[in-house]
Amino acid sequence: MRYEISKQAEQDLINIETYLLEEWNIDILEDFFEKFQKAITLLLEKKTIFQKYEDTHFHKFLLTKHNSIIYYYGDDVLYIQRILQNFQDPDDNQKSLKS
Repeated sequence: MRYEISKQAEQDLINIETYLLEEWNIDILEDFFEKFQKAITLLLEKKTIFQKYEDTHFHKFLLTKHNSIIYYYGDDVLYIQRILQNFQDPDDNQKSLKS
């Protein structure tokens, strides 16, 4: 199984990276990406399906207390749709999945 990251998720990662470097430091950024890579590995194993995301085919994986990975599975592919901030407006988050 392989994984793909959407353009929106790539931009989410860039925004997270920028924020962590501006507000925190490289150690916090490295910790975030280590957690992200572990999450991808776990999701690729496909042993656990996490919470379904509000009336969609997406699932939500709590990455950190601040961020969740929104994903779904296709034919032998894990699709990472977004990496959302958990404190954003839930309605805005759901709208972003439909665009």
